[in-house]
Amino acid sequence: MRALLLAICLTVTSLGACTPPAPREGEVVTVEGRVVLKGNEPFILAVLDTGNQQWELRGLTRAQILALQSRTVAVTGKVVGPVGGAGTGLPLRLEVQSIQ
Repeated sequence: MRALLLAICLTVTSLGACTPPAPREGEVVTVEGRVVLKGNEPFILAVLDTGNQQWELRGLTRAQILALQSRTVAVTGKVVGPVGGAGTGLPLRLEVQSIQ
């Protein structure tokens, strides 16, 4: 039993060491996920949910936001600040350059 617990602890610890570094402001990244809408009319936001992160998508028109709702896409864009992220309760912000 102790060996199993030790193996689990070592696995969890090593997974934390393998997480990619947080993106920096100005960096261009490509992320894939599902587009969800947040907020109330007329103040809706497009948010890309990757499963472990959320990205607020900036620079989209209302028509684009509505067309992308509930679709899985790959978005390339520039990280813009202020940057939220893990532990802040705020999504990361991405100025959209292209969507596939």
